[in-house]
Amino acid sequence: MLTQIQTEERPLVSSINDDFAFVELYNEYFPRVYNYVHYRVNDFYEADDLTSQIFTKLFTKLKNYQPEKAPFSAWIFSIARNTVTDYYRRRVRNTYVTFEETTELADSGFSIDDAITSKEIQRHLHRALTALTQREREIIALKFWSGCTNRDIAKFTGISESNTGVILFRAMRRLRQILESRRIYIDD
Repeated sequence: MLTQIQTEERPLVSSINDDFAFVELYNEYFPRVYNYVHYRVNDFYEADDLTSQIFTKLFTKLKNYQPEKAPFSAWIFSIARNTVTDYYRRRVRNTYVTFEETTELADSGFSIDDAITSKEIQRHLHRALTALTQREREIIALKFWSGCTNRDIAKFTGISESNTGVILFRAMRRLRQILESRRIYIDD
């Protein structure tokens, strides 16, 4: 019996050689892949570039996809995960605010105080996330930035669905404790 994901993916990947099928795949997966990548790199421009690289890899490797090995969504997120890993291996992140970022803030309509507060919260959140394990960060990224279900995450990571839920719950509780220990309170 096919799972719901495999059943849903079958029409998307059935005609791999069809250019129109690739457009459908792109439209279906782009938002989730982009959100995942943006969460992992925390930079709009880099997320755009990396997501383009992911879909370029997908397009060139699509004929090699083997549905019997893994669901399509697991395959595309493994490409995304590997692309982000390669990105971090190649470069060291610049933590300074660029001129372009300050111009974007000025044009966005946010007040400087709101922008500083938002940037400060993001900085604390990212610092707290580094205290979590790689697995915990990966599951949080898949859950909240890619909109994946625990079942999907279990398939991507190779752990059980219930274990995924437990890891997610504990990671979120630990993240909250880390932030509260630093006197950072984020509204739910």
